[in-house]
Amino acid sequence: MKKIIISIGIVIVIIICLIIAILVVRNNNNGSSSTGDASSTYEQDVEKAAKETVTEQQAKELIYNVEQCVSSYLAIINTNNSSYFSYDENGNEKKFVNENEKILNILSKEFIDENHITVDNIDNYVDKLNQDVFFIPLKANYLKNGYMYKYAINGYITDFNYNVIKNISLIVNLDITNLTFSIEPVENYVDNVEDIKLNNTLQEIAKNDDNAFSYISTNAEDEAKRYLDEYKKMALSNHEEAYNHLNEEYRNKRFGSLQAYEQYIQENINDMKIIQLNQYMINRNGDITQYVCKDKYGKIYMFDAKNPLDYSIQLDTYTIPTDTFKEQYDNGDVQTKVQMNINKFILMINNQDYQAAYDVLDDNFKNNYFKTIDDFKNYVKQYAYKYNNMQVDSFDVNGNVYSCGVSLSDATNGAYVDESKGTGGSGYIYSWKFYMQLNDGYDFTLSFEVQ
Repeated sequence: MKKIIISIGIVIVIIICLIIAILVVRNNNNGSSSTGDASSTYEQDVEKAAKETVTEQQAKELIYNVEQCVSSYLAIINTNNSSYFSYDENGNEKKFVNENEKILNILSKEFIDENHITVDNIDNYVDKLNQDVFFIPLKANYLKNGYMYKYAINGYITDFNYNVIKNISLIVNLDITNLTFSIEPVENYVDNVEDIKLNNTLQEIAKNDDNAFSYISTNAEDEAKRYLDEYKKMALSNHEEAYNHLNEEYRNKRFGSLQAYEQYIQENINDMKIIQLNQYMINRNGDITQYVCKDKYGKIYMFDAKNPLDYSIQLDTYTIPTDTFKEQYDNGDVQTKVQMNINKFILMINNQDYQAAYDVLDDNFKNNYFKTIDDFKNYVKQYAYKYNNMQVDSFDVNGNVYSCGVSLSDATNGAYVDESKGTGGSGYIYSWKFYMQLNDGYDFTLSFEVQ
């Protein structure tokens, strides 16, 4: 009996081994079923990749790395880069780095070979800088093959005072395995990035002293900060580009013209320079991700993004009511609606959007007290802070007219206090008494007690 059991065990082991062998052979056959040489398969992959755009999630994540590589390139081609200089024993500044060697380290091998570039003739192919700069990216397109990416990206560079220096177009090659990159300058700026020809040379990039990059993995807060920072740079440096990035319906309703937007920037330029993210919220709707950013003074910036370089901007939530506002307003009682509308009015004042605030005033009230928008603007500047926190103190109903008392306090902790008002500083509380009529939809008219 014992011999029979042993024999059965041996048979079972043999059967299991045969099954494993069959599976291994089958998997090997499946893995090698493609025909043709490696180069033809590679070209097919590239041809397929050429049809892709930066809307894919992986490309979305990599664009931050591309921007990092562009910044590294711009620093290296800066002949006055502080890292290129030292001081001798007499305290005299001395340049000890030949930037041409470093530039050669980050140009692509294909670009170098095609143009026979050396340290001696590199100035013929690279337009150097003589100062530190910001890069503001506008559009990008790419090819990929496995761990290799080739990006075409265009944008413009400014000095640290936001003066535009020039537009630039570049090809950036990324080797994700080696975490290395290379650059190919495009001789003339290309407005439509898809017109930049990306060839199918996607080769491994060997690491040297200058071409490494650190992989950037972003979270929602990082992305919100990036959008806000790039809008700030764009608004301060290129009004037309910033204006074109505004949602079309929004910009037509809020500003109506580039000239009106430029005036808005000039009136708020000091605040624009110190914009920083204080709070943020993320809303996702299909292929659109909305980043709602709030700065330290409560001003809102909304970015509706398909990908990091394809987005539109709105600078408030009242010019075009958001879905969240509509839902809350529709489901609210009369008191809620009145208070929401007064909050909109205060937000208009905080945004220095005096035209929008003036437009919601009752016509008879305007004729009696504020015949021009300048009259209204001067009044607001005298009896409110530049940026206000609002607190509701009272609410009453008289027929179809609703009254609401509010207190306005300084949202800036004294940063914009006008001592000539004689209010005693930022601790002063302004009291306003509003009267409102609710109209159809989300429209309303209001007046207030004039002091």
